[in-house]
Amino acid sequence: MVADVVSLLEALVDEGSEPPLLVGHSMGAGVAGTVLAAWPDLVRAGVLEDPPWSTMSRGGEWPPTPETLPQSVQRFRDDCEGATARGRVELPLWPEIEFRPWATSKAQLDPSLTDRDQIACQTPWIDNGAAIARATLVVTGGREEAVLVTAQSRQRLAKLGNHHIEVEVVPGAGHAVRRDYPDAYHQIVDPWIRKQFATSLGQNESGRSHRRKEQHHG
Repeated sequence: MVADVVSLLEALVDEGSEPPLLVGHSMGAGVAGTVLAAWPDLVRAGVLEDPPWSTMSRGGEWPPTPETLPQSVQRFRDDCEGATARGRVELPLWPEIEFRPWATSKAQLDPSLTDRDQIACQTPWIDNGAAIARATLVVTGGREEAVLVTAQSRQRLAKLGNHHIEVEVVPGAGHAVRRDYPDAYHQIVDPWIRKQFATSLGQNESGRSHRRKEQHHG
């Protein structure tokens, strides 16, 4: 997945496009974080919605979950309508429009992608966090039992002292922040994105002005 994103970004650069801003959720945010860390020249900035930046327990084990991801996916394969109905009960904050595409995609998920070690980034997330050199906004929820970037992970991020990374927590939200509280999510994310493009535009204008002055004096 990282290779696919890098290939696309390189193609955009070859076409003369300005580096884009990456936005990703969950595993997609993990992919975006890896690209931000290892290929900074291809991106402008990034928004990572609850990436898989989970901190293991002291014993080196993942925290227990009620059911495994393969079990969760199988429920949708066996009875998509029933699993969707259960989702409406378990995810009361989500807008109705989200449920059917969510359930359909669950049923279509490639089983090989449900292994937790397969989903995890090859590079430890804390190393990616330390290496990120582009403006990056991490958005997570306040429900500790339902998010990946928990308070412990946020403490580790803070200790890195990477000034490129900002972290915002939406109280009451779970793993899918934009679905639980879309208004709060967009109130945080939208102006931040506008700021990144405005800053980039200002830098480009300054650079063009500087080059014009050099040409004039030359």
